[in-house]
Order: sequence, then structure tokens, then C-alpha cells
Amino acid sequence: MKYDQLVILLPCHSLEDFPLHHEGDDAAGLLANWTAMWHPALLVSAGAPPTWCRIDDPPEELANKLILVPSVSMHEMPTGFAQRAKGDGANLIRKKLDRDEILKDALEELDGGDAGVPAELAADFLALGYCYLQVELLTRQMRYSSNLDEVYFNKQAMAAAEAAVAGDVDLAKEKLQACFDVLAEERDHYYPVDAFILDLTLVAPTTIGASLREELQKPLPINLLIGGDVVEQIAAKEPDTLAALKSAIEAGRACLVGGEAGERRLPLLSHEGVLTGLREGGALYQQHLGKQPTVYGRRRYGLTPVLPQILHGLGYVGALHATLDDGRFPEGSQIKTHWEGSDGTPIEALTRAPLDATRPETFLGYAVKMGESMDSDHVATVCFAHWPGQTSSWFEDLRRTANYSPALGKFISLEEYFRDTDVPAHTDRFEADQYRSPYLKQSVIRRIDDPISTSVRYWRRRAGVDSAQSLQTLATLVSGDAAEIDEKLAAELERSADEADGGEAGDLDARITAEVQAAAERLAASLPRSDAPPTSGCLLANPTSFPRRVGLAAPGLDALPAVEKPVYIADRHDDQAQVVVDVPPMGFAWLASGGGGDPPRDPKKTLATAEDDFCLLRNEFFEVVINRGTGTMQSIHEYKQRGNRLSQQLALRMPAPRGRAGEAWSGSDDGVYSEMAGDSVEVTVATGALGEIVSRGRLVDEKGAAVAGFTQTYRLWRGSRVVELEVELDPQVEPKADPWNSYYCLRFAWADEAAELFRGVHQSRHPLGAKRFEAPHYIEIENPKSRTAVLTGGLPYHRLVGLRMLDSLLIVRGERQRKFRLGIGIDLTHPMQDAISLITPTAAVAQQAASPQPPSSWLFHFDNKNVVATHWAPLVEEGRVAGFRVRLLETSGRTSRVGLSTFRSVAAARKLDFRGQSVADLKIEDDKIRIDLASHQWVEVEARW
Repeated sequence: MKYDQLVILLPCHSLEDFPLHHEGDDAAGLLANWTAMWHPALLVSAGAPPTWCRIDDPPEELANKLILVPSVSMHEMPTGFAQRAKGDGANLIRKKLDRDEILKDALEELDGGDAGVPAELAADFLALGYCYLQVELLTRQMRYSSNLDEVYFNKQAMAAAEAAVAGDVDLAKEKLQACFDVLAEERDHYYPVDAFILDLTLVAPTTIGASLREELQKPLPINLLIGGDVVEQIAAKEPDTLAALKSAIEAGRACLVGGEAGERRLPLLSHEGVLTGLREGGALYQQHLGKQPTVYGRRRYGLTPVLPQILHGLGYVGALHATLDDGRFPEGSQIKTHWEGSDGTPIEALTRAPLDATRPETFLGYAVKMGESMDSDHVATVCFAHWPGQTSSWFEDLRRTANYSPALGKFISLEEYFRDTDVPAHTDRFEADQYRSPYLKQSVIRRIDDPISTSVRYWRRRAGVDSAQSLQTLATLVSGDAAEIDEKLAAELERSADEADGGEAGDLDARITAEVQAAAERLAASLPRSDAPPTSGCLLANPTSFPRRVGLAAPGLDALPAVEKPVYIADRHDDQAQVVVDVPPMGFAWLASGGGGDPPRDPKKTLATAEDDFCLLRNEFFEVVINRGTGTMQSIHEYKQRGNRLSQQLALRMPAPRGRAGEAWSGSDDGVYSEMAGDSVEVTVATGALGEIVSRGRLVDEKGAAVAGFTQTYRLWRGSRVVELEVELDPQVEPKADPWNSYYCLRFAWADEAAELFRGVHQSRHPLGAKRFEAPHYIEIENPKSRTAVLTGGLPYHRLVGLRMLDSLLIVRGERQRKFRLGIGIDLTHPMQDAISLITPTAAVAQQAASPQPPSSWLFHFDNKNVVATHWAPLVEEGRVAGFRVRLLETSGRTSRVGLSTFRSVAAARKLDFRGQSVADLKIEDDKIRIDLASHQWVEVEARW
């Protein structure tokens, strides 16, 4: 058979209403049928390019026609049309989805078959068919009428087909080039500048073999989204892939996109944790590939507003502000924008999620996506994502098109994209509430142990590691013993941040405790001592950059110390000294045994009392009422104001029962909560220094059945604005599978519905408006007259219920931890300091020694309390201590100028980026290093003695 005409029947009246809405097989069938007609053997047979007709008005003459009917047209095909086509001698191909099958059926009936045209050359013709369709659709998407010279285009297309059938490959490609060029000119009429295509190839340990090597041989630029740990596995297991990867990078065909050694739960990490992960990843890239990525990206969710300043400080030029995981993130006003971090530092970013390169609807609607970008974006861009070797045939058509002309866009590497395309005219600053991670739900679905307590342990261990490093730095700087700080424990902590306890990870607590104690002992041994005779005493070391009021059972004291600075109060309980001490920032306080004597016991001055209906904790700032019937924290009263500040109880939340069919939906999101039933509430410690009340009981459901047992300890030190809570639960009912709707929790309630809410995000204060959120440090309830803070102690997940209730999640399905520690702060000036202090270990060294000289002192001091130090290290050069380095974080969201005073004169100081390169020199005024910080800014400072 020789075909007289190539026809596809479509369910539309013109290209204006071309059916672009189809998905899956329908979209695949539509594209397959359209492009299959462009095989050169079919073109030569018909003597003209393909055409299309309405399915509801097919051609009357059917003899010797190739007629393709995609599945989307079948429901409108006239009854009896198939029989007429067969009877009139047409080749009717219906409902086929695969292009190769369509071509096989079409060419089998054609005299001469495929005419021996090479498959690669034939594929270029199919790509021409796809390009022609998309350029025509794009023209209409951009609200233009077609300006294409159809006569010239058809003439060149037929000349190319005839050359291909004749075996003249060079001439065929020359004519094909003319076709693609004229399509590019057609697009230039309405968009005369470059449009760009980004090919984002995802690499995982399972795709590092032949499929990746094949991808690396593609002539067009690709962008490899690959983690440092995957690069390490390639180096260990796939030397051929490693060689191909290096070659592609050197040739400019492959661009590295990545950053970290492994994709951890980034929004739940500290600044130091984020930096450690990026540095470790950079070292792996450098070691195995000789190059580090300059474009940041990750496949797992991990977006956070602190990233721009850290990435900028590490030399990154761009970032993917998108996730290929679950979770919520904001889209930018432009696809390429300046992503401004919480401190105001911008970095260029791609701010929309890539399109799936395996789905046919992606390429059916390509003209729509590109047209929308041309309409609204400063740089028209479409980005695709796929695994190596896993793309649809239409993506390959797009690649072939780009080899000939930029009619549908130019493939480009992300490095070149951020370097050479127009600078974004827009800046997008995204707030913390615009991000919501999927970690909790994913952990429950994947049956990962301890989805909540992994974060609690991480922050407690992080505080321990920071304490050890700070105290080691102090000891080095005081003694002059040039010892470098060992960062191995910190790196190990960060690598295990997402792991449940077990094996080596479970041993971390003991090792960190030992490190802190050893560092405190080294500092104690480094301090100059007075000439007085040795006495028993206790040295308290403060590893934080702010003063701490520490309440503790002091070891090594035979008798109570004198109540004078730094001792705030001293008392005794069960032959154990209870002391509240003010320890200076980055400094120490010496408690000498004796000098105070046991204070007389005055019941009116004890911090805990029991009444008939309630027990009471009180100090000089506020009082806490514990209900004896339920064991709940009934209220907190501050003496200067009336009204309850906060109430607290434990509860199991279960989803509300479904309404019966036909009932109106109530819209309630309250769920069903258990109630507390107290079995005992007793005062366990009542001294002038400490009050402690323990409540025990059950959580009961609406039928009175027990769902859990509980023990809750309330503890209040004199001089403290924080009441400590220790909770132990014994669950008897397992929560349901949805962790955001079924959980054991601490419930908090406050009176003022108009109160403003804030939370700690990466150790900084941010406004809170989201219903589900993460806050591993604190949540603050603020009104014009008061500030109440829930210090979460590392608990990451919380949920607002209504306008004045908060659930802090303790146990969800898969959680094994049963003990938790939190705090409630009243009118805290800097809640981040108290939140850090709550989880920071108390470094105490019992000694038989002379008093240090002076007995209490700071070694470093900041005159601005909203700035905290996150890391200290000595500056060691040629075997001597030349100074120190410190990283400082502004925590309150306010522009600040801080003065850093040191125990030894500083000759020079400068600000560094995170690569150790100098950014600016700092002034030294009045023996203070002056440092200007933007809100939420994190900087590194180097000072030389």
C-alpha cells in the first residue's frame, strides 16, 4: 500500500482548543499518534506532512489513507466509521499508546516499510513532529497567531524525508536543520530571547551503575542531584562511573547539585549541625571528584530560612528552593529569584518544583508550562527531574529538538544558569511559617523508631558537645596549652541526628558526659589559685555565652556556702546541699564548703506547701497551683497581675468519631481528649532553695477507662523564673496511625485569645501562625503586659488547637521514650537563653583545693543579651595559642550591635565567612570587639591576642 494522506482525528475544532488536559495513557496516546506520522517513510509515501481532522467530521474519502485515532477521540468517533474505513481501503489504527507499535502497524502496510532509514535519523523526524506541535501550541498560548510559512516548512520537511529515504543522511539533517530553524524563528516573533530547560537527574545508591554512565554520555548539559555520601559510594563501588562523572564534569556536560554528606532532617538541626553537614559533604566531593558543588539542592525535604546565609558563606552561587519530597514550601514570585534568608542574605534560587520527566502529561502540556514562564518570569525556564535512564520518549524528543535549535528552549547547566542568565529583578523572603516538613508523618508511615525523641536527644547531645568544646576552648586559652579542639564527636553526633538509640549512637550520651566533665576538670586545673590553704569546694563552669542561674545539689560540700555573690540561696535537704548560684558567662564560680551554716527552717519560706484541695509552689516571682484531684497544673499566678497565666495537663488525643451518613460536618478539629485523674499529689521537697511536687495518676477516656498512667514532677528553684516539668507516661492505648491527629501530649491553655505567638526556629525567634509546626526550643505567648514561654526541651512537634490551646506532642505510634523534661518561663527577657540553659548540662567539679583567684569571673562577656555564641575554638598557629574564633547568632530578630569583652587584650579582629576567608575587619573600642549583626544573622569572628 502507498499512503495518499496521513491523518490524525482529534476531539477539537482547532489548535486553540487542542486537548491538553489529558493525563497518563490518554496523554501518551495523543502524543504517540501525533508524532508517529512524521516518520520519513510515511512522509515520502504521502507526499506531504501529516494533517488532522475533527473526529466528529472525518474525511469522506478514505481510500489509501493512514488514519490514526488516539484513545481520547474514541468516544466521539462516528458509529460505523471503522467499518467504512476498512471497506474503503484505509489503514485505521485506533487506541494505540506506544509509538513504536503505531509505527510498526503503519509501516507493515506500507510498500517498502521503513525504507531502511536509520533509527536515529527517524527519531529526529519524530522529534520534529513534536517540536512543530509544541511551537504551534506555544504560539497560541502566548496569544499570537501563527506566522509560520507553511509552504517553506513543508517543502523542507519533505526534502529531508526524501533524502532520508534515499540514504543521504547529511542532506536529510541539513533539511531537518532548516525545519527546526524556521520553527525557532516562529517562536522568536513573540519571545525573541532565550528560554531555558534544566535537566535535573537524581542520583541514588541504586542508580550509580550503567544507567548513570549512559546519562553522562549525553551531549546536552545535565545537572546531577547527588549527595556526598552517594559520591563516596560511587568511588568505592563503581570506578567506571566515577571516571565518567569526572570526565563529564571537566567537559562541562555535568553540573553537581548537592551539598551535604547525607540528607538529614535539616529544619530540626542547629546552625552548627547544618554547617557541619555541608562541610562534610564538601570534603567528600572534593576528595573524590576534585570539585565541590556551587549549587545547593537535595531530594529529601530540607528547606529552611537559615540556609541562604550559610550557603552564601560557603561560596554557593545558587540553590534549588524546591523539594521532591512531601512537605510544604512557598513558591517564589519568579522561577529564578533572590531567595532572602531570615537575616537578609540573598542567594539566587530556583523556586518551583521540577516537572516529572517520566509523565506524558508533562510533555503534552509543555507549551502551557513554557508559555506561563514566558509570561510571568524574568527568565523563562522549565525544569525537569528524573532518575538516570528513566524518562519518557517525549523528553528524548525535547533533547533532540534542542540539538537542532532552541525553538522549545536551550538546555543549560545550573551553574551556567545562575552565572550567565539575567540577574533576578525580584527578591523573595519567606517566613518560617511558610514551611512545613513531612518528617513526623513519614517516620510513622515508615515505622521508624522514636520519631519524636530522636530530636530531643539530638538537642540535648548538641548542648553537651557545645559545652565540651566551649570548656576545652576556655581551658586552652587560659592555660596557653596549644591543644586543638577535637571535632570528631560533633561530627558523629550530626551523622546520628536522625537515628534512634542503639549501638554506637546509644553510647553517645556517656561519651558526651565524659567529655564535658573532662573539659570542666581541665579548666579547673588551668585557673590560677590563691595562696590560701586547700578546702573542699565545688567549681561550677558555665560553657554558655550568657550568665546562668543554676540550681543544683552541689557535690563536694561538707557544709553550706555563705549566701553571698555568686551564691543566691543555700539550703539543705536530706543531708544534701541545695545551692542556687549565679555563674558568669563563659566563666566559673567557686563554692567553698562552709561559711553559711544551716538556715533555720521556716515553713513560711519554703517553696512548696500542701493544702486541702491543692499543692502550691512559690518563689519571689510567681506561684504554681497543682490540683490535688487531677494532678494538673491548675494555674500560674504572677504577683503583680491578676489572672491565670497558663494551665497544663496531660492527655491522649484520638480522632473525633465520624458522623453518620447525611449529618452535617461540624468543622471541628478538636478531636477527643482524655482527662487526668490524680491518685496522689504530694510535696517531696520543701526547702528555702527548692520546691518539688509529684503527682501520680491515670489518663481516662470518656467512659472512665484508663488509657495511661502518669507521673509528673513540678520543680521550682528560688530565684528562677522557670518551673521545670518532668513527665513520665505509661501508655496502655496505642495512638492511631495519623500522628498529627492521635498522640499523647502536654496540653497548655491561656486566657488571652489575642495573644501573639512566637517560636524558636534554629535558635532564633520567629512569629508563629501555623497550626502545625516545629519548635525544639520554645513557644512564647506574648501580650502587652506579660510573656509566658513553654521551653520545649527539644520536643520538636506542636499543634495549636483553637486560639488559646497548644498541644506539645510526646508520644505517637513508634515512639519508645516515656520520660520528658520541659520548662515554663514567666516573663523571660531572652527565652532562647533559658531554653538553651534547660538542656545544657551543669559542669561541676568537686575539689580539695584553694579558691581560684578571683573566685568567680567571666572570661568572655557580651553586652547584648540577644546574641549567643554557638561555637568556640582556639586559634592555634605554629604550636602556640594566637587567639580564638567564635560564631555568634542573633536570637531575637533585632538588628544589634554587640561588644565582646575578653579576659585578655585583643590586638585585631575580623569577620570571616564559613570558608575561613576574611569578610571585614572589626573595630576594637574600649577593649571590646564591636560586631554589627542583622536580625537572625550568624557570623564567625576571629580575634588575635
